[in-house]
Amino acid sequence: MEILFEILGVIITVIIANFLAQRFKIIPQAMWQIILGVLIAVIPGLAKIEVSLDPEWFMVLIIAPLLFYEGQQTKARIVSKNLKKIVQLAVILAIITMFFLTLILKFAFNWPIALALALSAIATPTDATALESVKEGLVMPVKIEQSLSFEAMFNDASGLVALELAGIWAVTGHLSPGESISKFLLVSLGGALFGIISTFVIVRIRQNLLKGQLNDLTGHIMLQILTPIIIYMLAEEIHVSGVIAVVIAGVFHREEQDRTLLQSSQMINLINQIWKILTDLLNGIVFVILGTSIVQIFSRKADVSEWTKLISLAITIYVVMGIVRFSYVYLKDKKIKDAFIFAISGVHGTVTLALALTIPLTMDLSRNSAIVQEILGIAVFVILLSLLTPLIVLRFFLKKKETSYTDEELRKAHAELVNSATNYIEQLEVEKSMKQKLLLSIRSQLGYEDSQRLDRQEWHDVMKQLNLKRDEAVREAIGEDALSADAVNLWDKMMLKNADINNKAIRRSRMYKEFIKHNWRYFLRKIFKRDNVSKEIESTQDKIRKYKRKLSKTETENKKNKIMEKIKIYNKRLLILEKYSDVDYRNRWIGAYNELESFFEPIDKEFIKKLENETDDKTIVVALKQSILAEQNRMEKRLSSEVEETNELSEILQYELTQINLMIQNDKISSELGKRLYYEVAAAQNLLLNS
Repeated sequence: MEILFEILGVIITVIIANFLAQRFKIIPQAMWQIILGVLIAVIPGLAKIEVSLDPEWFMVLIIAPLLFYEGQQTKARIVSKNLKKIVQLAVILAIITMFFLTLILKFAFNWPIALALALSAIATPTDATALESVKEGLVMPVKIEQSLSFEAMFNDASGLVALELAGIWAVTGHLSPGESISKFLLVSLGGALFGIISTFVIVRIRQNLLKGQLNDLTGHIMLQILTPIIIYMLAEEIHVSGVIAVVIAGVFHREEQDRTLLQSSQMINLINQIWKILTDLLNGIVFVILGTSIVQIFSRKADVSEWTKLISLAITIYVVMGIVRFSYVYLKDKKIKDAFIFAISGVHGTVTLALALTIPLTMDLSRNSAIVQEILGIAVFVILLSLLTPLIVLRFFLKKKETSYTDEELRKAHAELVNSATNYIEQLEVEKSMKQKLLLSIRSQLGYEDSQRLDRQEWHDVMKQLNLKRDEAVREAIGEDALSADAVNLWDKMMLKNADINNKAIRRSRMYKEFIKHNWRYFLRKIFKRDNVSKEIESTQDKIRKYKRKLSKTETENKKNKIMEKIKIYNKRLLILEKYSDVDYRNRWIGAYNELESFFEPIDKEFIKKLENETDDKTIVVALKQSILAEQNRMEKRLSSEVEETNELSEILQYELTQINLMIQNDKISSELGKRLYYEVAAAQNLLLNS
């Protein structure tokens, strides 16, 4: 159970860190995960989480899926087109870096050559995901970004092979250059070949399943998730690079997805979403573990000189790697700025930590030995340096990423789109109850923030103006005998809750005030149903009897007055219920409401049209339409088919997609903003069709 609590604690920490990163964007997500990892390290059971991690399981369950996903982000033709560049970055640059690091560690710090090579191999691999975190919001030159991506995708294998060679050197005491090169080629090329063959087999299995109509989503998703784990384990079992195998498998799986995009788009879309969530979670777990590792390292009993040596080693390694990276790019392109950006953008993360954790197995050392703890500490400090340096420095060399629209423009575009959809809904020949449901669904596109954005005073003023317009029209209609007495009387009752309109008709209706103020629409809806009238009468009588019993037991004068007031209200309610229980009388009220509804329709439309022309922000217009539609809804409770509602809503969303294209063509919104709106509506439509 302890390990389950540890895993749960780490996952919850990742969730909290992600929310904090969204709220406080100045600190990248990876740093939040490390910070919270440090904080949870003081909690019993979580403080030693990195000690309980089995390095082999770490590679299989975390590294393999992450590398497979990275491979899926790159097309095979891009890899083949840039094969020379990939070899230069992932192999030649990695070997040069490890060579200089090994020399520095050997001659400047007197490290044994095998351990120096091992630490160099650990520090060399870069992490594309960690880089994305620190450069978020910044625009990096395309060529540099592509180079960093290629390097991070394939140099993990170079580090792993070098670490294995260091292990052989440490155990046997010697290492043949020819043997090393042949082993490197065998492991690398063997891994690539195995990745291609295994992908071909798995893809063929999946295609045969689909041809046989065995298209269960859960089964195919699980097969996709297990693919990198199976490939990595089998590759390592036959002593070829599991890292290269899963990366190549990811690349070729992307090709298969592109070819079958229209055949199984739903499955591919769902798989991609699940992979995104899974990889974000796995990366988060790694950085949380990194945070807990920092606490463990500092909890060791060591004097100041030992800590100084550890930190100076980490700084030296980071600086040497930076110089090598800068020199490599500068000697090729002669561009100082590009070389500098490339140098400090070599961020280390997941693989560096994973390789550091495998040191006890690779070098045949005790997990608790001082040298193992020292290597782990140096690796952690190198990762932190590689995260913090670009986080601070890149902002001075890269431009900020600017969207072609602001948050306010996005909000107004949402309101404009929803307002267009509400106009479409008004033209539909469906029941008013259905229109209200559709309008509520469409208005949800404004989001939680916009639903609470309406200014209360502005809303009050708009409703006051509308009600004044209606009341003026009713008074004119009375003079022209254009409304029945029942319709006028009902309007007066409806206006009782509006303190801005006061006339004789309202004063004559004071006897109904307490009841109608409570909830006139709810009550009318009840009394319009024959079966409900007797139940309402019985319920009201029960409440009157209950309050009378309570009154007889109450001694406090203040409480008695409150109870008597409630009895008075329910007595009025009972009188009205008994009066309206007559079927003909109820039908008169229904007819009166229908008459008012038809009378107000042109007035409301004219008012809304005027409001639309006067304001750029359509949020209040949408809210007003919804309020009017709710008010106009029939008093009877009508049941509508869910299928009908789904069909109508799907048509409205399709209409919205058309409107987005028109808004882009008419230069009302930018193409980037239109793309975002289109994606949101299309996603909602897809969800609706699959519900």
